[in-house]
Amino acid sequence: MRKLLVACVAAAAGGCSRDPDAIVVYGRENNSGTYMYFKEHVLNDQDFAPTVQSLPGTAAVVNAVKKDRQSIGYGGIAYDKGVQVLAVRKDAASPAVLPSEENVIEGTYPISRYLYFYTIGEPEGALRHFIDWARGPEGQKICSQVGYFPLPPDRQAKTPGAAPPGKQTLTIKGSDTMVILGGKWVEHYMQKHPDVTLQVTGGGSGTGIKALIDGETHICQASRPMKPKEKEQVKAKHGKEAVEIAVALDGIAVFVHESNPLREVTLAQLKAIYTGQGTKWSALGGKAP
Repeated sequence: MRKLLVACVAAAAGGCSRDPDAIVVYGRENNSGTYMYFKEHVLNDQDFAPTVQSLPGTAAVVNAVKKDRQSIGYGGIAYDKGVQVLAVRKDAASPAVLPSEENVIEGTYPISRYLYFYTIGEPEGALRHFIDWARGPEGQKICSQVGYFPLPPDRQAKTPGAAPPGKQTLTIKGSDTMVILGGKWVEHYMQKHPDVTLQVTGGGSGTGIKALIDGETHICQASRPMKPKEKEQVKAKHGKEAVEIAVALDGIAVFVHESNPLREVTLAQLKAIYTGQGTKWSALGGKAP
């Protein structure tokens, strides 16, 4: 028993050796839109393995991967600093594609997605003005500066006219993936329109969607589409449809440690890793990092 206790303490302190070929897997918490998107589009709705270590936000995933040579993680492309981003193959016969702006906009990167605003009913007044501004030239330029990708030109809004008069306070809640982007939009918008106060908080797409259903936020930021059941709840409670508004593009990036020799991965390999079927780096066709 004493030997077991000593071994556990050593492992917790990082002083215990582990299989150098083992893949250490990091992911997002289950309230995350990124978690849901990855589960649907990469795992084909299979469950994540219990060995996947869930972390609250892509920044936390990246920070963990930076510190662990044997790790892999995923998250929004804007957080790709200090880690290596893998190219992804749709299948073994497809080309390996990086989540670049061109590849995401053209849809050739296999795990590309839109990022959304949701409102209860069609937005009006200052709410409409802010959303159009975020989807217009100024807002989309900020989107690129933060590290996400602008909407295709045909989906962008025109520069909005003058903001409606009067002081107003609007709330934005939801996706942790989008919280930095939303914060930058709010910062720049309020500099131009000081009568409008915008408040941004994260918590995950699920948290933002619940807040929208409960009437506790004007805008829900979501990194996944709302589910039909969630839209039905909005309609039942408020008598209005939930309006979906695409505001940016993102590629879900796959991160590994900078020292990792791996450069690409297939969707099937990612599925195996995150469902617990693939546990060794050598099985991916290369040596352990």
